[in-house]
Amino acid sequence: MRSGNGWVTCEQGHQHWGLFGAAGLLVYAPDPEDDTVTLVLMQHRARWSHQGGTWALPGGAMDSDETPAQAALREADEECMLDPKLVVPRGLYSEVHGGWTYHTILAQAAEPFRVYSDSYESDEALWLPASQVDQLDLHPGFAASWPVLREALAPLTVFVDGTGLPGSTGFADGADAALRLRARLSDLTRTGLAALPDGYSAPPLERWYPDYVLVLDDAVLNDTGAVTADEAGQATGAAGYSWNQPPVERAAEVRTVAVADGAQAADVLADLVRVTPGRHLVVSDRPGARDRAAAAGAGQAGLDWLLGPGLDAPARPR
Repeated sequence: MRSGNGWVTCEQGHQHWGLFGAAGLLVYAPDPEDDTVTLVLMQHRARWSHQGGTWALPGGAMDSDETPAQAALREADEECMLDPKLVVPRGLYSEVHGGWTYHTILAQAAEPFRVYSDSYESDEALWLPASQVDQLDLHPGFAASWPVLREALAPLTVFVDGTGLPGSTGFADGADAALRLRARLSDLTRTGLAALPDGYSAPPLERWYPDYVLVLDDAVLNDTGAVTADEAGQATGAAGYSWNQPPVERAAEVRTVAVADGAQAADVLADLVRVTPGRHLVVSDRPGARDRAAAAGAGQAGLDWLLGPGLDAPARPR
C-alpha cells in the first residue's frame, strides 16, 4: 500500500483521496490533421472508483516523499502507460481546498502519442479536442478547474533582447555577458517562473515553464566565446531538470537568434512574436523594442525583471 492512500477531510468539510494531496497530468498536443486544434489526453475513470464513470486527467494521491510532478507522472504511467520522455513541462496549477491541495501539471507533447488505459483504474484513455471536453461528464473537481486549465493550454514564449548588452561594444565583454544571460535562461528552464510581470494577463498558475528565445547581435553570437546556434539547440533534454525535481528527461528550450548587421532588434523581436504561436513576453531594456512588442500583441518587461540589477546579481522573478 502506498503511503498517500487514504481519505482526508479538508477544512471545508469535503472528503478527498490522498493523505498528502493529489496530482494529475494534463497533456496536450496539436492535432496532426489541423494544427489550429489542441488535443488533450483524457481518462474515463473506472466505474468502481470515486466519481466513477466520469472523465478527468490521469492522476491520484501523492506519497509522502513525492513532489506533485513525480506523483502526476507516476500516476499517468500507471493508468495510461505514458512515457515521461514524450512531454515537456509548461505549468503547475494548484487548487487549495482548506489544507488539502490538488496539483495539475501541464505538459506539452509534440504530437499525440499512443497510450494504453489500465483496465483496473480507467476504462479508456483518449486524445480529444479541447473544445469537446465540456461536452463530457466530467469529474466535479476537474470541471471546476477546467476553465483555468483550458486557458493555460496556450504556451508561453519569452523573447529576451540581448542586443546592446553591457560591454557589447567590446567583443569579449559582449560575449561574456551573452553567455551569462543564456546561463540564467537555462537555469529558468529548470526552476520555472514563479510569477509573470505585473500587468501581464495570464491564468493564475503557480509556476510557468516557457521556452526562451535569446536575441543577440550577430557579432557577439559569432564570437568564439559566445553561444552558437548549434549549442543553443542542446538545451532540450538538459540533465538535472527540476520540475519540482521530477523524473523527466525533457526541458523547455533556450534558442538563440542573431540580429544581422544593419537590422533592428525591435524588428526582429516583433517578427518573432508574429510567427510564434501562443503567448508572448518580450524582455528588453529598449523602449522602442517594448513598444513594437506591444503592437504585435506581446507583453513586456525590462531585463531587471529577469536579472535583477545586473548580470552578476542573484536573479529572482518577481
